[in-house]
Amino acid sequence: MANTKDTLIIVQASAAMDESVNAAGRVLGADATYGLDNATPTDAATFAAAEGYTLDAYAAATAGVTEVDTTGITAGEEMFVTIIDVTNGRRQFPRKTFRAATAAALATAINGSELETGDGLAYTATEAAGVVTITSPANVIAKFAANEDATITETTAPVLNTGLTNAQAVALAGDKTTKAGRTNRVGFPIIEPGIYTTLGLSTTANYDVLTKQIVSDVKFDKNTGSSYQDVENVTIIIADGASLTAS
Repeated sequence: MANTKDTLIIVQASAAMDESVNAAGRVLGADATYGLDNATPTDAATFAAAEGYTLDAYAAATAGVTEVDTTGITAGEEMFVTIIDVTNGRRQFPRKTFRAATAAALATAINGSELETGDGLAYTATEAAGVVTITSPANVIAKFAANEDATITETTAPVLNTGLTNAQAVALAGDKTTKAGRTNRVGFPIIEPGIYTTLGLSTTANYDVLTKQIVSDVKFDKNTGSSYQDVENVTIIIADGASLTAS
């Protein structure tokens, strides 16, 4: 048997390792368990190598670009392009079909559109000589369908970001924050640390992600007569490019 827990450690914007906080907003100080007493970590990569963490360094996403050549479509036939967002690998994918009489009008219909209203994922499109060039939003993997006589060519393959964007880091911290005061009383206040103030996340920086699993020695529970180990899955996030200091 194993007792498992997940731990999130945030290196605050000051980049001082002994001022890192957990998801409850508690400053951990120098902590050998997590390697936070490393004297000269200098940067995320050096710290990860020295302390046995796996580094997922931040790298920006590459937006996918696809060309739809409409010149082979029979004159007078209505043109269409269907865009399907398959990023999440779900059985039901967001999709939308755009229709127009000309390639230029088709590009206009697509340009600035979202597949799901309000999702913030807008596609851009331009047209030249009957070819509609569509650029997908960053961090989106899209598939395209068009008229039978159209030709679809992916000119730039999409690449998802590694590490965490600022928005992804904020979402992760928000999911992990400790919520105090949660009871079955209706309206009872729920208290959680401030993402920027208490946890010290930057409002603009992207983040490198370091992960490590810490496994204890085998222990024995005399009450159950069985052995067990404590397993802790540790995630540390550090602002990309931060120059770390020991304190």
